[in-house]
Order: sequence, then structure tokens, then C-alpha cells
Amino acid sequence: MIARLKSFFIASFFGLVSINSAHADAGLAVYGVVAATLGAGFGASIYGNGLANTAQSGIGKHQVSLMAGKDTDIDTARLAYRLEAKLPLWKTKDFALIGGLETSIGQWQADSKYPDRSLTDLGITPIFKLKRDEASPWYAEVGVGAHYLSNTRIKDYTKSTQFQFGDQLGLGWENHQVRLGYKYLHVSNGNIETPNPSTDFHMIELGYRY
Repeated sequence: MIARLKSFFIASFFGLVSINSAHADAGLAVYGVVAATLGAGFGASIYGNGLANTAQSGIGKHQVSLMAGKDTDIDTARLAYRLEAKLPLWKTKDFALIGGLETSIGQWQADSKYPDRSLTDLGITPIFKLKRDEASPWYAEVGVGAHYLSNTRIKDYTKSTQFQFGDQLGLGWENHQVRLGYKYLHVSNGNIETPNPSTDFHMIELGYRY
């Protein structure tokens, strides 16, 4: 019981600190949600299996996903490859938090009325997936990663830097072989340089797990 209380308070501390840090990009409220979840997962893992034990457990699943969606006047298609750890980062009788690492490549295509119509986007993102238990097909997940754009102009605006942050929120259903889900992807540079226009994709994901 004492260990669980310690885990709860440490998780809450990391979450609150992360939320405070996230206010640097005031244009995106979801930063707080993502940062709090990641912070809570990290804090809780100290009293769970631990990051080291999880890493040593090996790979539990590989996944290849195809995503398609759009922002206003920009369509995107994305191919992703993910590795998931065999052991959860954190596990209770009610929940399991599963860690993974996703690499991806995406193509952005703007409406034909714009002169700067396309770019390529490379990304790498740690993923934290929450399930009711390990066997449940339903999941919610978050991730904050790094993206590199082939150029800084798309549509009618300039992103200032080719390096960007990519924040993901996902919901869906999966079994041992198939995944079907919704993913929200926010791409901006966190105000490293301004102007910092964001791009926000709403995507459908179809994945094969093995």
C-alpha cells in the first residue's frame, strides 16, 4: 500500500511539472495532456517494472501502419514502423502502460491553389499506450517525438525550422495481428523560432501486428 501511494505521488509530481513546462507553447492545450501522461508514466514506472527491466524484456510486438488524413487544405499519407516492449512499463490490476518506439515517413500535399504544395516528413516518437489490461483490444496512447521536414514552406505559410516536434494522441482497437484506430498529430517547433504555425492532422490508421 505504501509503495502504491509513493508511486501515485511521484507520478502526480512528474505530471504537474510537465504541465508547467508545456505552457511554453500556449497555442496547444493538448501539450499539457500529453506531457502529464508521459510524466505520470515515467514516475509510475519507478515503482513498476522500471524502464531498465522493460527494455531488457525484449520486443513483444512489431507493427507496420498506414495512416491517411488531413489538415485544412493539406492531405497526408504516412507509413510507420513500431516496436513494442514485451513487458509493460507500469501495471496494476486495472491498467497496463506499454512502451514503444515508432519511426515514420509522411508526405504532405496541399491544395493545388498554393505554390508550395508538398513536403516530406520524417519522424521518431516514443509511444505510451494505455489499456484496461494487456489482453484488452481497446487502447489509448500518447507520444511526443522529433520530426524533420524536407522544407519549411507549405501552403501559404513558413514553419521557420525544419526540425519540429510531433505530438500524438490515439484511440482504437487492436488484436494480435490487426489495428484500426484514430490518430491526431500536431506538428510545430515549440516556439524555438517564430513564426510557429502548427499543422494538425486527423488520421485513420490501419496496422498489421506481428
